Amino acid sequence: MIYPWQQSQWQQVNQLISADRLPHALFLQGNQGLGKAGFAFSLANALLCKQPAADGQACGTCSACNLLSAGTHPDLHYLKPVAKAKTTSKKPALSIRIENIRDLCETLNQTSQFSGYRIAIIEQADQMTIAAANSLLKTLEEPGRSVLIILLSARSQRLPATIRSRCQLMRFTVPDEKLSLSWIKENSVMQEQQAGPDEKQIKEALKHAFGSPLAALEQLQDAEHHKLIAEAMTAAISGKNSLEYSAKLAKLVKYQVLETMLSWVSDVTKLVNCGPDAEIVNDSYRVKLQTLANRVNQQRLFRFYDQLNFNIQHSSIALNEQLLWENLLISWDNL
Repeated sequence: MIYPWQQSQWQQVNQLISADRLPHALFLQGNQGLGKAGFAFSLANALLCKQPAADGQACGTCSACNLLSAGTHPDLHYLKPVAKAKTTSKKPALSIRIENIRDLCETLNQTSQFSGYRIAIIEQADQMTIAAANSLLKTLEEPGRSVLIILLSARSQRLPATIRSRCQLMRFTVPDEKLSLSWIKENSVMQEQQAGPDEKQIKEALKHAFGSPLAALEQLQDAEHHKLIAEAMTAAISGKNSLEYSAKLAKLVKYQVLETMLSWVSDVTKLVNCGPDAEIVNDSYRVKLQTLANRVNQQRLFRFYDQLNFNIQHSSIALNEQLLWENLLISWDNL
């Protein structure tokens, strides 16, 4: 699916196809929630389609499109981080390992089943292990004819420079707020007899999602999770025990909770350095955040910021998440 804010990227890739200059590897880089995976599959479908439409997109009706729709096209391959086989962990570490990349590269070296492109989409490519990334290098350097490898990542700094340098970068940026507001209003799916989100709620969700419409829409449809994190972050101010929330946080997606916590640290930092009128993400909790800002020790605040970033960078490592949240909440309460 091509979203309204992806028109320039779609035009760019169509020009490359028309000029027969499509590279063998594309790196789609941009924040989480901008629809990079949808764009990658739309591009793959267009290249494998037997009779693309005038706008370059797949027709959706030919034999190749029927296979693509069923997820059985033999020339389209997809990788994403997965858990190790036979793991007994309830929340195992997810990664793309060397055996996954070796199998993919071996498949790409084979002849196309339809005498056309052989395409691989690697989602969250930054979750490749070092060994997996090194294994992919050879194919990136000598990809073979009509091979296209599409890497996706919201954290490009975690990908080795050797991988990034062998791909053509296609950057996805957050759209204009007006476009985002309009799209979210049109695509908000609420329960029957329940009003959709108003503009204020959408704007707040966009702030939390750092301007990414898909992530904002997900937040609107999962507001209870965000409320739970906010309660945990304000528990001490409200006279509650923040550690009571650690088991509940352990049930959520780890990196999403960490990034939300990071937005709270950023808000407190802004209030400390720019005053009570500073523009912040968690605006509905401004009073409680200001209370924190009035008493915070900045050295501890920066140390906590580093602590969060460290855990984000190592979010794929399996650990006892309840202990992680207990440790972080204690650090937060002691700022």
